Amino acid sequence: MATDILIISDDVVGEKMAGPGIRAWEISKCLARHFRVTLAIPDYSYVSGLDWFFSGLDFDVIRYSVLNPASLQSAAAESRIILIQGYILSKFSFLKETAAYRIVDIYVPFVLENLFVHKAKVPNMKDREFIHLNDLRVLNEQLIWGDHFLCANARQKDLFLGSLMALDRINPQTLDSSPSLQDLISIVPFGIAGEDLGITIQPTGRTADLAAAESAAAAAGPRTLKGVMPGIGPDDILLMWGGVLTNWFDPVTLIRAVHEALDDDPRLRLFFLSTKHPNPMLPELDAAREAVREAEKLGLRDRAVFFNESWVDYADRSRYLREADIGVSIHKTHFETWYSFRTRILDYLKYRLPIICTEGDYFAELVDREKLGFVVRSEDVDGLKEAILRLAGDIELRQEIQRRSFRVRRQFLWERVTEPLVRHCSRVLAGDAPKVYHPDKRDMAYISGSKEDSTLAKRGKRHFWSLFQRMPAALSARLRRLLQFLR
Repeated sequence: MATDILIISDDVVGEKMAGPGIRAWEISKCLARHFRVTLAIPDYSYVSGLDWFFSGLDFDVIRYSVLNPASLQSAAAESRIILIQGYILSKFSFLKETAAYRIVDIYVPFVLENLFVHKAKVPNMKDREFIHLNDLRVLNEQLIWGDHFLCANARQKDLFLGSLMALDRINPQTLDSSPSLQDLISIVPFGIAGEDLGITIQPTGRTADLAAAESAAAAAGPRTLKGVMPGIGPDDILLMWGGVLTNWFDPVTLIRAVHEALDDDPRLRLFFLSTKHPNPMLPELDAAREAVREAEKLGLRDRAVFFNESWVDYADRSRYLREADIGVSIHKTHFETWYSFRTRILDYLKYRLPIICTEGDYFAELVDREKLGFVVRSEDVDGLKEAILRLAGDIELRQEIQRRSFRVRRQFLWERVTEPLVRHCSRVLAGDAPKVYHPDKRDMAYISGSKEDSTLAKRGKRHFWSLFQRMPAALSARLRRLLQFLR
C-alpha cells in the first residue's frame, strides 16, 4: 500500500523501548496527524496479535528483518519519504537507490558515544580504531546520501554542519537554493508526550496545561515504590535516575554523595530505573556494574540505593517518576558531553521534578537558566551532596521549581518539536523542496586528496594561482573549469 512517509526504527519498539524506539514511535504518531505513515520496526521487537500497544493506531506498523529485507524493500518502493536512524542505511543499501526522499535522523551522535562504549569492552587499540572507522563510514554514508537531516539542538547542528561541509554537502548549489540551510537540516529535539498529563495542543497552536487533571492522574492508582518497596518509606525523599547507565555517566560519584548526605538526612533514597537496555543486541553496561559494586561496597544497596534489574514498560514509567522528588543525571565531562541531549531530563521536566545535573551539556544550561534545580561540577562529591541536601530539605523550593517546570516543558511537547519536520515533509510532498545535490565518487576522491592531480593541474596551482586573482572573473572561471576537467 502506498504511503507518504516510511519511518524505520533501528531499535526496539513496543511496550519496552529506549530513546531511539520512543522517538520513532512518537514521531510516527505526530506525522500521522498530517500524512499517511508506516512505521517499520525490527523483528526482535516483541509484538503479539493481542498487543494493546499496537491497537487503534493512526499509522501502519510492519516488521523487518536484516536477513530477509523483502518487506522493507517493498515498503520503501511505495513510499515518497523515508525517515531513517542509526545504522539503517548501512544495513539496507537498497535505500540509497530508492526514488524516495531520504530524511536522516542523527539526533544520537553514535560515533561519539561508541568511543566510550567500546573503551572498556574492546581489549586493544587496533580493534577500537577499526570499530571507530566503521562508525565514521556509517555516519559519512548517511551524510552523503541523506536529503535532509534532523538533530536535537543547536550544538549538534553546528557539529553536523561541519561534517556536511567537509563532505561537500554545503556547496554553491545548496547555498543558492537555501542560504539559511533550513532545507538541509532541522532541529527536532526529543519530546514529551503530553496526553497523560492533560496537556494538549489546541487548533490555534496554544497549549492547554491542565494542572487539575495532572494532579488527579498523580493521585490515581496504587504506589509502586514509596511504602511498597522494602527500604523505601512513604515519607522518604526519593532521587530518581530515569534511564540506563551507559559508560559516559557517573553513577559512582552520585552514590558516594548520597552516602555522605545520609548522615545529614537519613530520609534520602536513590532509585535507578534500569540497569539493562531493552535492546537484546546491545552489550552489558559497564557503568551499571560499577554502580552496583560501589553501592555494595558502601553498604547502601537495598538500604538507600536501589537498582531495578529489568526495563520498565513505556506506559508504566509514569508510575515510578510520579513518586520521585528529585531527578538526577550525573556524568563525567568529556567530548560526548557537549553534543549530548539527555532525554531523561525531559522525563524530569514532564513530571515536574527538580533536577540535579552535571555541567557541560545542553540541559545543564537550561536547568541553570530557568532555575529548574542545581548544576554541579563533574566528579564533585561535595557539591553534589550540598545540592541533594538543599533540595531534600526545602519543600518550598521544590514546589517553586515545579511551578517553573509548567512553562518550560511546553516547548518540548512532541507536537511542538516536530513542527519543522511536518513543514518540511509538506514541502517535499507538494514538490516545493529544492533539488538536492549529492557529491559523486569523483568529487569525494578529489576533496579527500585520494586522487592525484594531473601534472598540468599541479603546475597550474604552483604558477598561476596569483595570476587567477588578477584575471577578469570570466577568464579565470574558464581556466578553473579546464583544470577541473583535466584533474
